Amino acid sequence: MITVEESMPVKNDNYRAGEDIFYVQFNDISFYIEDEDQENFFFCILKNLFPTIHIEKIFPLNGKENVVRESLLNTDNKEKVYIVDKDFDDILDKIVENPNLFYLERYSIENHLLEKDTLIEYIIGEKPKLNRNEIEASLDMEATLFNISKSLKNLVRLHLIVQNTCSHLKNISLNHERFLNFNNGQFDEKEPQIASYENDIDRELKLIDGRYSINSQRNKSKRLISLETLDLCIKHMPGKYLLKMLKQIIESDYGLVSRNMDSFCYRIATNCSFNSLENLRTEINNFVE
Repeated sequence: MITVEESMPVKNDNYRAGEDIFYVQFNDISFYIEDEDQENFFFCILKNLFPTIHIEKIFPLNGKENVVRESLLNTDNKEKVYIVDKDFDDILDKIVENPNLFYLERYSIENHLLEKDTLIEYIIGEKPKLNRNEIEASLDMEATLFNISKSLKNLVRLHLIVQNTCSHLKNISLNHERFLNFNNGQFDEKEPQIASYENDIDRELKLIDGRYSINSQRNKSKRLISLETLDLCIKHMPGKYLLKMLKQIIESDYGLVSRNMDSFCYRIATNCSFNSLENLRTEINNFVE
């Protein structure tokens, strides 16, 4: 059985690229993002960041490559702003410099939703009879995120190897549940699945260059990226992993109904301060002035 979302008509790239023509008269600034499935909560974020800019609609362009290409075609247009995820681009030297192209400072927009206050509001919204002060005292965001990050380090380094050296293998698109068990509020590696993934990577590396090995590439990844502090983990680790795992822990600890991830993201976005996006706000305001 297909979902309501799956039954909706799909817009092709040509339609997306020209859709803004119909909204020029309504938008002060037209914002372009990567993914259609993020349109609603990204719209919420941009309205929050730029309350004095009239935004009627934003425009997903179906992937980073499309956003970057369109930004290069509209370099001098100060009424068009293009926003993309950081991903591993800074680490792999893939940043494209263009005045109207703005990279998030963290891996993805989900990384900027990691705020304690908005999670408290979400918990209370799900269970209004819970005591706010008790939630505030029991929800140790830093410790929880540190433990999540610790369980993800090996997997994230494997994904970095794949993107850097053999990028046609699947990486971030793979769900963390494939590699991690969740038991009693903790995440532990599924060793057979990790080993299988490592073998797939190792075989691919040997095909590329017989001198390559999984261990040498893992050591290289450690030189490319540091994950030694929580701030660095929040900056460089995939936000979809961090946020989904945090969601699992919150649902377990507070007895919440498991919500759809997209719904969860939208709900918490409505209460975020987005202080972590202050530099982005400043850079965009300076550009459009």
